[in-house]
Amino acid sequence: MRIGEVAKISGVSVRTIDYYTNAGLLAFERSEANYRLYPSSVLQTLERIQVLKKQRMSIAEIQDTICSGNALETEELIDEVINEFDQLQQKIVRLEEQLKDAPYYAKTQTGKALESKMAAITALLVLLQ
Repeated sequence: MRIGEVAKISGVSVRTIDYYTNAGLLAFERSEANYRLYPSSVLQTLERIQVLKKQRMSIAEIQDTICSGNALETEELIDEVINEFDQLQQKIVRLEEQLKDAPYYAKTQTGKALESKMAAITALLVLLQ
């Protein structure tokens, strides 16, 4: 893909893609007409860069992370967390159905039991912003 196509698909500006390319974060090949051609995997790399930027990492730190095995480990962990969230959403739907006609005290006890766990999830989400 040429840089304009990558920018359009990713939502990242051409200027930013050029900056990341010059910083050595994005791989490309040259066409016979000397255009930069990016592989489709560059879209995943751009997503990864955006996640790392949200963690307030510098370009040098992002480069270290992407070039090391940590990026792959992080992606695998993110996939695991997403799968667990999906499973939790299904369980929440079942719990809501069970509690729909439950007495007030049962709802209160359930809320208290879940409250501390939700605080940990909220803290994680704040860190990711």
